[in-house]
Amino acid sequence: MKVEVEQAIRVKSIALDIVEEVMKDQSRFNEKDLKHATELLARCVCDMVNLYTGLSEDHETTLKGTVTKAKVSYNSIMTYKKHFV
Repeated sequence: MKVEVEQAIRVKSIALDIVEEVMKDQSRFNEKDLKHATELLARCVCDMVNLYTGLSEDHETTLKGTVTKAKVSYNSIMTYKKHFV
């Protein structure tokens, strides 16, 4: 499998993990962390659209940045949950 496809699948996997955590009934999150996570995920969507439409020239670097944004988004939500819930 191409590295680009693997990275795109990784972004999807992280996003689905975030959805799973946020949708749990007993979950409580800090509003600031949710806002940060939402911003990063929105930026991930923009990155993916730029790749899909050909607006981004450097696919490898863009995908690495997108994976990083998704990981930071997930970590910001989980850090609060682990420490305060």
